[in-house]
Parts: sequence; C-alpha cells; structure tokens
Amino acid sequence: MTGKTPMWPQILGVISDLDGVVYRGADPIPSAVQAFQRWHRAGVPYGFVTNNSTRTSAEFASKINSMGIPVAATQIVTTAEATAEVVAANHPASARVFVVGAAALRDAILSHGFTIADTAVDVVVVGLDQSFTYQTLGLAQAALLAGAAFYGTNADPMLPKGNGFEPGAGSILRAIAVASGKTPVIIGKPGRQMIDIGLARLGTPREATLMIGDQIDTDIIAGKAAGLPTVLVNTGVPQTGPRQTEPDFEVDDLTEIPHG
Repeated sequence: MTGKTPMWPQILGVISDLDGVVYRGADPIPSAVQAFQRWHRAGVPYGFVTNNSTRTSAEFASKINSMGIPVAATQIVTTAEATAEVVAANHPASARVFVVGAAALRDAILSHGFTIADTAVDVVVVGLDQSFTYQTLGLAQAALLAGAAFYGTNADPMLPKGNGFEPGAGSILRAIAVASGKTPVIIGKPGRQMIDIGLARLGTPREATLMIGDQIDTDIIAGKAAGLPTVLVNTGVPQTGPRQTEPDFEVDDLTEIPHG
C-alpha cells in the first residue's frame, strides 16, 4: 500500500468500478472476488459504478453473481441509466434521439419515452458500440452539424479484456467529435454523478466509503470529486504518463484492503 494517507479509515461502505477491478472482460479477478466475499461476510455494504453502457444493471448483477460475488441490480449504477436520466432532464419526451451504442443504452433512452431515430435528430447519444461503422459515423456527424445536442456515456479510450485490451466508448466518441467538430457532454466518470447515486443507495458516510478503481483519469478523479477516500488497484488499465492526481491509497490487489 502506498499513498498520502498513512492509515486506512474506518470502512463502512465500498463503491467500486467493475472493468479492471472485479473482472477483465469475461474473466473474474480472483483477488477481487475474495475481497468482496470478505466484505459481504463482514456486513460491509458495497455497490458498483460502471462507465460500461452495454448491459443493464440486472445483466451486470447476473455476471457478478456468477463470479461468486453476491449483488443485486439495485447495487449497480450504469452510464446507460445515468445518461438517459440526464437527457430526460434536459430535453422533452418528444425529442428524437440517435443512439450509438448497445441495446442497454437504447432501452434506457426508450424507457424515458424518447423516439430513437436517424433523421430529424434532436439529440445524439454515444456509448460503446461494437458494431460501429463508417455509416454510423456519418449519420452522427450529419445530426450534430444540423444542431443536435451531443452526449457521451463516458470517454474511456480502452477497456481491459483477458490479458489485453479493447477499444472503449471514448475511441468512438472521439471519432464523432473529430468528424463533427462538436464537444460532447460526458455523463460518466470522471464526473461524480454516478458516485453520488451509488452513495445514496448505500446510505454510508462519504468519509468512510471507499471509491475503488483502476484508472486515475476516471475512477480516482470521480471519487475525489465526490469526497470519498480513493483506492487505485493495479489490476486493470496500466497507468502511463504523468498522473493528474494521486489516489489516497494504491494496492496491487483488493485483498490488501481491510475488510471490516
């Protein structure tokens, strides 16, 4: 353990990222499974916040449970849900939304009464889309040049997968931004919105709730913005170049953290 705080605070709750912390792609990280099982046995409540917009909370819960970590869908906050809420707060239900993303993001947009369309578009929403094409890029570009509002679920350039990495939503978002010359509103981390939602669901004090992540530019900055003690775990995306900030703690794996 390294960091600016010499001793761990009392840990009454845990909020954690998923990709690179709990698993890498389809592969669980054994030390993380062990850590969350210990917190579960100790009665320490935990929740998850993920910039991944490709699954619903229920789908994430099923995946995590299958890895041996007990969790309910209500303990998981996704950028698909958070982005749809922000769009709904800023645009009428009559708005036509062009969605670049997976079914979970489209369903979240539809759940607020919006119409999904690729012509006469009022809002462009971009998440991770593994079927992204040049044609999709052109449709998004045309909508934005015509004046549509622009939202991105997150700006992560890459995601851990197995022993390597795959492109993240940020790589698609950057392509659309470059093609259109427009700047998106980013909903996910490093913004604090999902952290605050997760903390409200746990009902634990900020100063005694850890924010755990594998990326400084998203997880750690978001945790600090929300006023939580932050923990960087070195099981996900490697940290390269100068750091924007330092975590309060840094660990090689989650078993180094006290478990109540």
